[in-house]
Amino acid sequence: IKTKAGKEKVTMVLDGFHAPLIAGNMANLVKTGAFDGVAVEYAEELIVQVSKGKATPNVPLELFYRGDTEPTYSYTPDEDGRGSDTQILPFQSYGALGFSHPTGDNDGGSNQFFWFKYDQGLVAPGRNTFDGSYTCFGYTTENAAAIQRFKAGDVIEKATIVSGAGNLKPKA
Repeated sequence: IKTKAGKEKVTMVLDGFHAPLIAGNMANLVKTGAFDGVAVEYAEELIVQVSKGKATPNVPLELFYRGDTEPTYSYTPDEDGRGSDTQILPFQSYGALGFSHPTGDNDGGSNQFFWFKYDQGLVAPGRNTFDGSYTCFGYTTENAAAIQRFKAGDVIEKATIVSGAGNLKPKA
């Protein structure tokens, strides 16, 4: 990401097993250059959100609960009667990757994502308001500290898939 202070490189891992639709969608967006030249929309205390890249088909809210064998789609834990259940990919790490969708439209996500700036002083351990309201689809594994320096208007010059592109499967 090109920032006002220079360039920052972060490495992220997408979890295609626990969030197959969203991780696959994001990997495909990266592969097709959808985030190249896209700006950080806003940077707040808890999240850094990237503006919408090129339009894509809508992708539903995707949650994989502990003990399940596959993800569930379209319903938050509260809507699905699973408010006390936990997801396998929680927002409990600085740099967790979240998939955005319009308020009130669990199936309206397409290409907007955010980095979660986990702070135990602001977000208690255990289920928080992000878990189940958004899909966590991976984590930042290198240089997560750079996320704190991202500001609105900073630009993703180039996003690339470093490894695993061969795992992408075409739509059935």
